[in-house]
Amino acid sequence: MAGKGKTAARTLEDLTLDSGYGGAADSFRSSSVSLCCSDTHLSYAHGGNCWHLTESMHSRHNSLDTVNTVLAEDTEILECSGQCAKLPELEEDVPWSLGEVEGALRKDEELCVGNASREIIAKLSALVSRALVRVAREAQRLSLRYARCTKHEIQSAIKMVLSWTISVNCITAALSALSLYNMNTGDKFSRGKSARCGLVFSVGKFFRWMVDSRVALRIHEHAAIYLSACMESLFREVFSRVQRSALVEKENGVPKFSVESLEQAINNDSELWGLLQPYQHLICGKNASGKCLHTYLI
Repeated sequence: MAGKGKTAARTLEDLTLDSGYGGAADSFRSSSVSLCCSDTHLSYAHGGNCWHLTESMHSRHNSLDTVNTVLAEDTEILECSGQCAKLPELEEDVPWSLGEVEGALRKDEELCVGNASREIIAKLSALVSRALVRVAREAQRLSLRYARCTKHEIQSAIKMVLSWTISVNCITAALSALSLYNMNTGDKFSRGKSARCGLVFSVGKFFRWMVDSRVALRIHEHAAIYLSACMESLFREVFSRVQRSALVEKENGVPKFSVESLEQAINNDSELWGLLQPYQHLICGKNASGKCLHTYLI
């Protein structure tokens, strides 16, 4: 009886959350997530807030405004004058738990996660949630023409927002997860989508988060798989870079993590610092000191 109940629960999840396309109007769960940072934003009678587009998404340059390069000293001036718009903080509205983050990090055997405290995992989750908002904003803009979000919009958003090195790793992880999902079609009623994709993060949570956050009117299940695999890979990418940083103290070859060392390591990485900043614009190719540490071949 327990096995039948579990199978029925899986089937219900497949028929509701991950049925292929999810209409935003079908979601009655209210969400405090909004892409707009202003106090006045659109709301609907059936619950939820609309991520209406900001001015930069209506401009002639579109994505070029999103990745606009701003010097670090200019950012400090804008912050002091209150002219630098910030991203919304997701806080508890992220589609993952701290336990899932820790499980995703432990999936890579080369990462020493044993010394990472709960506080460090929570700080890492808060930082990566800003990258999630950036990718979702760009995917929302790309989904406007056909009013639907597929894997193609998510993949394009990843390429636009993330650096070339990080985006290649995230897209590779997304392709791998989608390939496993398409191959494991025989047991779709006995295993969840995350298990069939080989992911720790819940694909159903990401799908529901995208629907509640109004990324598009129609959301394909492959878009949720792509986004969940991307975020899981991004967590491992950020943690591995922090672990390899010379600023992290090591004891007998084992890194000793702290919130301060985590922030310092990110501040010195030109591919991560701008991405994980709380501002709407991206500070690309520069670290916290305004120096470009990487050379790219064009």
